[in-house]
Amino acid sequence: MSKTTEAKWRALIAAQEKSGLAVRAFAESRGINAMTMYWWRCRLRRRRAPRELVPVEVVESTQVDAHGGNSAGFELRMDTGVTMHVPAGFDEDELRRLVRALRC
Repeated sequence: MSKTTEAKWRALIAAQEKSGLAVRAFAESRGINAMTMYWWRCRLRRRRAPRELVPVEVVESTQVDAHGGNSAGFELRMDTGVTMHVPAGFDEDELRRLVRALRC
């Protein structure tokens, strides 16, 4: 990816955010494919802070599973407002991919 292309998309995404328009409406007003703009926004956000730390709150919780026993696991609340219930024995790589996708 060229620096010119990256700079162009960073400027477009900044203009869209400043405009207050939804991505789709902004893209239409500029004659840009909205899906392309979503793709670039996601790509550039990942490049900006690939190892960004996020606030985490650890709370004690006891949940009862469908069989009446205690269910081990945890609840993950992201700063985007998304809450996920993660069961014991989860696949770490799958969770990492899911969180990455949700942050875009």
